[in-house]
Amino acid sequence: MTVLREDAEKIWFLGVEVYAFGLYVCLGLALAMLVMGVLVRRGKGRWASGTAALTGVLSIGIGFLVSRLFFGLMDGIAGQPMPLWALVRFNSGGYSMIGALLGACMGAVLAARITRQRAPRLLDLLAPAFLLFIACERLGEGHIEDFGVSRKLTVDLPESLFLVSDGRLNTYLLESFSAVVLAIVLLRDLSMKRREGDTFLEFLLLFGAVQVLMESLRKDGHMTVNAFVRLEMILSMMLLGCGVIVLFIRSVKRRPALSWAALISVFAAVGLGVLIEFKIDRSQISHYLLYAAFIAVLAVPTALGMLLRKEGGQSGQA
Repeated sequence: MTVLREDAEKIWFLGVEVYAFGLYVCLGLALAMLVMGVLVRRGKGRWASGTAALTGVLSIGIGFLVSRLFFGLMDGIAGQPMPLWALVRFNSGGYSMIGALLGACMGAVLAARITRQRAPRLLDLLAPAFLLFIACERLGEGHIEDFGVSRKLTVDLPESLFLVSDGRLNTYLLESFSAVVLAIVLLRDLSMKRREGDTFLEFLLLFGAVQVLMESLRKDGHMTVNAFVRLEMILSMMLLGCGVIVLFIRSVKRRPALSWAALISVFAAVGLGVLIEFKIDRSQISHYLLYAAFIAVLAVPTALGMLLRKEGGQSGQA
């Protein structure tokens, strides 16, 4: 019989004592698989038999490994090297959400190649399913002490708010809620006539921008560089940037002015974002004012990217 770690919070589920965080992760994976299966079934014969199951198995397996690898390598960059023997001890250490996303996408692309189907179409379905997994996983983070919480803000928030504990925001709740909202937005997008891959591009733009802000809020020591910039924050900005770059390449000949504006705005957002993050971490300026500025900075490349996507999608359907 497996002995559970004493330092991890546990709960009873169906008469069995399990890790609380692990249970939420499993529920998230089950929900993601269910949504993927429903979306494939709604495809009305467009998908090969077993597509949802194969995508789920490959995405979960590769996602798990890449998530762990990302954490091991990047935690080492942060000054806490993880040797190989520790990397394969999966019950200790941590994982990277962006690494899980990359691995899941790799699994979807591999599944598309095995079944000889279009990878962009499968990534469109993966996006909302992955967001629902995130929504559950973030709730599970609430069972890890001092994890998924914000820094002390310049103005104390009322403790009566369910989002507040000990004067800090429960960021994991905000991330869970935002993931549900984004999943609904993407599911609605899937119901419309879109160019292949456009829903996934919308996911990169919206999730990347939202997660940059959420990672800035978090102050739990997970994957940080000198306790200043979070590595997951950098990777989230890369998601947003990748979405804009793909749209730039696709649209630059047809809409050069808008395409260049979108691309330049990404680099401007990186520079201004670093400056704002520095001010958040090292100055006495109101956090509310700084985060309002951060939202405005992130909104520009996101909005321009969405506009490029809309016009490119209309052109692709014509």
